[in-house]
Amino acid sequence: MKSKNHLRKIFSEALLEALIRRYKFVPSAAFIAKEFNIRADSLQSISHESARRWLQGTSLPDIGKLLVLRSWLDLDLNALGMPSVESVINREFQYMKMKYHIDNEKFFEATQSVKNSVNSLLEEINKLERQRKQEK
Repeated sequence: MKSKNHLRKIFSEALLEALIRRYKFVPSAAFIAKEFNIRADSLQSISHESARRWLQGTSLPDIGKLLVLRSWLDLDLNALGMPSVESVINREFQYMKMKYHIDNEKFFEATQSVKNSVNSLLEEINKLERQRKQEK
């Protein structure tokens, strides 16, 4: 398993490459934060400081923010050694099921809001990907 420092470094390098591929240069952290926040209206916005930390490899975005970056900049998360969205969701469901020891019907009810959030996020990603294709 890769260490967090190693993942941060790999992510930072991939982010820099993706930004250069899209913009032909590395934009400022303020520009990255502004563009990210435009595309991530259903997520918590980021500051330019967060973007700076991503670029420097001192922090990693959470899975929701990674999905926005994947859609916006065409980042290959699997190549970064990041787990797939499906595996993260499955792991979270399994954890909740074990933690609460609940039957399937109660489990479904307890996880419905998570499912709705994931569906909303996936719809947003699809929307962003369609916008990106139209821009090209």
